[in-house]
Amino acid sequence: MRRALDVGGRPKLWKRPVTFETFIRTILEQQVSLSSAWSTHSKLKQACPNKRVSPKAVRTLGQDGLRQLGFSRQKARYADTLAAECLAGRFPIRHLADKEDDQVREQITSQLGLGDWSADMILMLSLCRSDVFPVGDLALVNGAVDLGDESLRDRETLLQRSQDWRPFRSVATRMIWAYYLQSRKKKIPGT
Repeated sequence: MRRALDVGGRPKLWKRPVTFETFIRTILEQQVSLSSAWSTHSKLKQACPNKRVSPKAVRTLGQDGLRQLGFSRQKARYADTLAAECLAGRFPIRHLADKEDDQVREQITSQLGLGDWSADMILMLSLCRSDVFPVGDLALVNGAVDLGDESLRDRETLLQRSQDWRPFRSVATRMIWAYYLQSRKKKIPGT
C-alpha cells in the first residue's frame, strides 16, 4: 500500500448522492469505460426535463428513447425497469442509508441488472461505508496485480489479501484506484 500511496497520492473521496440518477450512472458504468458511460449519462441528462434524471423522465423516454441516447438494449431495460420499481414504491432509494450493508446489498441486487459490483459502488461511493471491497472491479484487480503479483487476479486470492485491510477496505480500494489511474495517466470523467 505504500507504493500505491507514493504513486497515486492521497485518494480522493469520490462521493455520489444516494439518488436514482446515481443508480442509472452505475448501470451505465457496468463493463464499459468510464468515458463511455459518462458520454451516455451526459446525453441522458440533456434529454431529461431540467436536466434532472428522474424515474418519471426515464419512463417517459422508454427503452427505445434510452437506446437512441446510447444505452445498450440490456441497460435500457435495466434503467426502465428500475424507474418503474421506484415509481411504484417498491425500491425506495432514500431509505437505503438507514440499512445495514447486507440489507442494502440484498435490496440492490434484487433489482434487474444490479449485481454485487453495483451494490459495492453504491455502498462505497454513495453511502460511504468503510469496509467495501469490490472484487469484481477491473481497475481494482489490475491495480492490485500491478502492486502485488499476478496471483491477485484470482478472486479468492484477492479477497484473502484484502482481509489485512479490514475494516477499511474502502480506503484500500480508493488507494489502489488512485494508483491505477495515476500509473496509467487516466482521469475520471466528470470529477
